[in-house]
Amino acid sequence: MQPQMCAVQLHALHQVALAQVPVPAINDDELLVQTRAATICTSDLHDIAANPFGATLPLTLGHEGAGRVVAVGSKVKGFREGDRIVTHPVHPCGNCRACRTGAAHLCMNLRHFGLNMPGTFAEYYVVRADRARLLPDGIPYAVAALFEPICVCLQAVAQARVPPGEPLLILGDGPFGLLMARLAHDQGMEPVVVAGHQDFRLARAGAGVITVNSAGMADPTGALLEAIGGEEYGGVILATDAKRAIATGLACLRRKRRLVIFASLLGETPIDLMTVQAKELEIVGACNDEDRLEAALAYLVKESASLDELVTHRLPLDAYAEALELAAHGQEQAIKVALVME
Repeated sequence: MQPQMCAVQLHALHQVALAQVPVPAINDDELLVQTRAATICTSDLHDIAANPFGATLPLTLGHEGAGRVVAVGSKVKGFREGDRIVTHPVHPCGNCRACRTGAAHLCMNLRHFGLNMPGTFAEYYVVRADRARLLPDGIPYAVAALFEPICVCLQAVAQARVPPGEPLLILGDGPFGLLMARLAHDQGMEPVVVAGHQDFRLARAGAGVITVNSAGMADPTGALLEAIGGEEYGGVILATDAKRAIATGLACLRRKRRLVIFASLLGETPIDLMTVQAKELEIVGACNDEDRLEAALAYLVKESASLDELVTHRLPLDAYAEALELAAHGQEQAIKVALVME
């Protein structure tokens, strides 16, 4: 009889349950990972509420994770049983037009944890070996699970293309907005400004980052410009799903600069195209990342990154309901919530 494990599965919209499922088998290019920690992402919450990508259900949730290798495929090199690893959920096919033309992160046949592959909210999961990296000792698994969030935040910062010496504005004080601010400042960008509604979260934007609490402001544009002496910004990243923030971002941008759409904006979104035209602005997306695994790992292990400040809660797998509730509604007390199986 095939061994069984516990997994947090989505069975229908808003219907999440802890299920007994078979421990997955691996192919010759894959690793079986014993999950030690998996952090909850806003997109996991979107999947539960709307299943926007039409995933076939039931499906094991989660895509951010870290753990220990317990089985190694016959063709895998560089990994062995017992290795501590971090994993990336995006598995490009390598053969489609996007992959062949340098856009593998936008693969047309993409396989992804928690979408069309079983996710990380389980005692075990499978990853293709090229999407894993060795994790040095001393990094807690709950912090290591931030590996893929760091990758995608690096992508968003890169997409902003802020010229040297110009300011960057990040709209949104969620986990990703805070990570972006830390990464941008670590790269030498200055000033970096984060706008949000929660002092609890803004306080964790990192040393040297300017924060603006825009709660209650009908139009925060003036306050955001005043934060850097009345100047406009060399780049803006939208890390909130508040659609009205798009108008704020466009108003804050210098001529011929970029607004990066990182947050998922479901449905129709109003955009002032007159401002885009008059200032010759660009609006671009940031989706997944262009294989920023090495850069993400280098930041993850950096002591000065202090990433443990962002993982505010650690709960066992069977407390998944409490963990999901905290991630969805605990903005005044939670940033990143981790399911831990150490």
